[in-house]
Amino acid sequence: MIIIRILSLILWLFLIPCCIGMIPMPWIPEKKRNPGVVWIAGYLIMLPLCWLATVPCVLFVKYDSFLVMARWFTALLAAAVLLGIFIGFRAYKKGKPVVPRPALDIGRMAWGERAVWLLFFALLAWQLYKAFTMASFDGDDAEYVAQSLVTWQSNTMYLIKPYTGGTTSLDIRHSLAVLPVWVAYIGRMTGLHTTILAHSVLPFVWIPLTYTVFYEVGKHLFQEKKECLPGFMALMALLQIFGNVSIFTNETFFLTRTWQGKAVAVSFVLPATVWLLFWIFDRRKGEKGTAAGMWALLALTNMTAGVCTSMIVFLNAVMIGAAAFWLAVVERKLGILVKAGLVCIPNGVYMLLYLFLHV
Repeated sequence: MIIIRILSLILWLFLIPCCIGMIPMPWIPEKKRNPGVVWIAGYLIMLPLCWLATVPCVLFVKYDSFLVMARWFTALLAAAVLLGIFIGFRAYKKGKPVVPRPALDIGRMAWGERAVWLLFFALLAWQLYKAFTMASFDGDDAEYVAQSLVTWQSNTMYLIKPYTGGTTSLDIRHSLAVLPVWVAYIGRMTGLHTTILAHSVLPFVWIPLTYTVFYEVGKHLFQEKKECLPGFMALMALLQIFGNVSIFTNETFFLTRTWQGKAVAVSFVLPATVWLLFWIFDRRKGEKGTAAGMWALLALTNMTAGVCTSMIVFLNAVMIGAAAFWLAVVERKLGILVKAGLVCIPNGVYMLLYLFLHV
């Protein structure tokens, strides 16, 4: 039974996102593709699909809303997986695989670089070990983790108070940030208790996924000095370990509240937004492919922000708008602002829906 659950976790948290992540790869420059980018893209598609399946069920399905959501979400995931496999297989048959090279080529590195990479992976392993053996229980778990458990057990979404178990009217404040529902869905599909899933399993997803984003950011920052990349990664790992100077720092959320929507937003969504802005606004000449896939991923990142917490929806739009404004001034291209506005449409829809439901 344990082996079956481990295999099911690998399927739902790694294999399925990787299959889905192949969908936008043909529209991303070849030099920028690697397995890490595929994995990131998979989650940037998987979580918005969860939002699209969940919110209509929350608003319009009165009984067994979670059961209905699970059916729709499973269908969407199945379609996305089949599409990703089809795109990957077609590219392979044409001799142009969607992932042409590995993310990290150890064989060509100097011994000094390998030693620093070894230090980074040791720090990462230490963080995962401590996250598993010393799981932190935060006061917000009474809302987030309990919400996932109540959703799974009752087959309803945001109609039962997680603090007391009593029925209530629709919880509008939290109903649009559906990450607890995604946790409940993964728990149901794998048969794993949502509390165990949140505290003991999800750190093995969100922590490596965040460092994968950091790796892509570092690759861009050190394009001309690739030997500095392992030092950057080791420094980021040290900052995460020693950043617990208060309960409000990103590092504190990253390692002690990893499974909560706010932690995913500040640790994964915001760095992913910065990474994609780097990609879009500083592309090298002569690269094969267009920026269409990058803009699409940026729009999906905005949708992922809404899955995590409503606070990041507005912040992401402001950050993208500010970056696009200054780039449009420098490049003297109004089209940059138009594209930035288009990828922020999900943010506007989210905020209007939030305001409408609160009236």
